[in-house]
Amino acid sequence: MIDRRGVMNNIGAPRVRLTLAYAGLLLLLLVIFSVIVYGLLSTVVLQDVEPFRDDPAMLAAANHMLKNYVVKLAIANAAGLVLVVAIAAFLAKITLRPLEQAIALQRQFTNDASHDLRTPLAVIRTETSVALDDCESLPEEYCERLRIIDEQAQRMQRLIDQLITLSHLDADSALDREPTDLRVVVNGVVRDLKPLAAARRVGITLDRAESAVVMGDELKLSQLVGNLVDNAIMYGREASTIGISVWQTRDTAYVAVKDAGEGIAAADLERIFQRYQSSNGVTGNGHSEVHGLGLPLCRWIARAHGGEVTVQSRLGEGSTFTVRLPAMTA
Repeated sequence: MIDRRGVMNNIGAPRVRLTLAYAGLLLLLLVIFSVIVYGLLSTVVLQDVEPFRDDPAMLAAANHMLKNYVVKLAIANAAGLVLVVAIAAFLAKITLRPLEQAIALQRQFTNDASHDLRTPLAVIRTETSVALDDCESLPEEYCERLRIIDEQAQRMQRLIDQLITLSHLDADSALDREPTDLRVVVNGVVRDLKPLAAARRVGITLDRAESAVVMGDELKLSQLVGNLVDNAIMYGREASTIGISVWQTRDTAYVAVKDAGEGIAAADLERIFQRYQSSNGVTGNGHSEVHGLGLPLCRWIARAHGGEVTVQSRLGEGSTFTVRLPAMTA
């Protein structure tokens, strides 16, 4: 079922801006109309008193009449302002309705497709796992192919999880906050991704492992850290080492993931946080470095927790991604 509330949250800010734009335009037209009406009225009044311009009483009466017109026009404009806002809101709603429907349908499709893909993917992973358990009876070439299939199935599973998360980014229930130790999160990610790193002959070390407690969604934070480590494995050089650090200052918690890849050009440091953007050069594994949903999702998760994800990188020297989140203090 389409989540209308999430769509409204997503479209709310543009609707307000469009309403203000319409209201400003209509208000400008109302003011111009009022100025024209006042100009015409004042012209008529001055023409009527022209024969009596030497009579102070007639001039005073004319001025009093013009002041009354100004007051009446001001009252009419005040009432018109309410009508202008109502019309502007209606026009904004009509204008954005097709966009709301498109966003809702896109979110529903993404959510449904992601869930439907899980079943065949689970079958693939189950079959490859069974085959790998009996790998001793198979030729080494076949075993290597099975490991590649299993590795890519795991990556596809993470991609599906990201798609499901992205389909609910703007829902109020997107985060389930509770006290979460980032050290526990990092240890879990390292445990889950070590087989993938080993398959690429990449080592993972905890350079700094201190307790860092935040009020956050443990699942989403695991996705954040997992995406950063997964990218470090994918884009790092073979036989290199990934260094992970987690620590806390007085009111800020940090997680840093450092790889030994080819690095990222300075012009691409912000672009990689946009969906399906590529950075110049190739990875240590010879693949073009195209960033899909992972880094944009990381940035969204960090910002949803009141934090940020930044990157420091130089071509040929690797990259360091740092997550900064508000920490819980005693």
